[in-house]
Amino acid sequence: MRGAAQLAIAAVAILASTKAADAKPRIPATALIAAAKAAPLKLIDALGTYCDTDTPIGVWLKALTASETRSIAWTAGSCQLVNDINPSDSGGDYCARATLRLKRPKDRDDRPKIEVYLEDPKHGRAGAIYAFRAMFDGADGPDYIRFRKDFEAEWRDRFKDTPAPPCTDE
Repeated sequence: MRGAAQLAIAAVAILASTKAADAKPRIPATALIAAAKAAPLKLIDALGTYCDTDTPIGVWLKALTASETRSIAWTAGSCQLVNDINPSDSGGDYCARATLRLKRPKDRDDRPKIEVYLEDPKHGRAGAIYAFRAMFDGADGPDYIRFRKDFEAEWRDRFKDTPAPPCTDE
């Protein structure tokens, strides 16, 4: 019996060391959040080039939503705004998320969220930004949003008093 117990302990040790080797690199949430907020919008605008392309994501979000939000809470970790139907919406282990607390929500669950997907870390630093996703209860009801211009349009449709964008696209 003693040999079987030793064998079981050895198997657990091997399994634990394999899981440790397969573990994803740890990046502090603050680093993921800082990378997302500082990244230029062009990194999440895969389908277009716009006049505000060099604006940092954090600055853009605050400017767009300031008149209607009490606060923006940034968190980070595994992606939550995912959709398994489309592989490009499956997210990953590294995301930065902003939850907006509205001044006049429709109900207590009315908390718009955006999420910025990041590639795996490189050399101990946050990976590159590569996608934008959002959940927003717009004028026509809840919506899963894949592009920041769609988020802007829905935001402006629901909140008519949102200031005009700082520049206009042709």
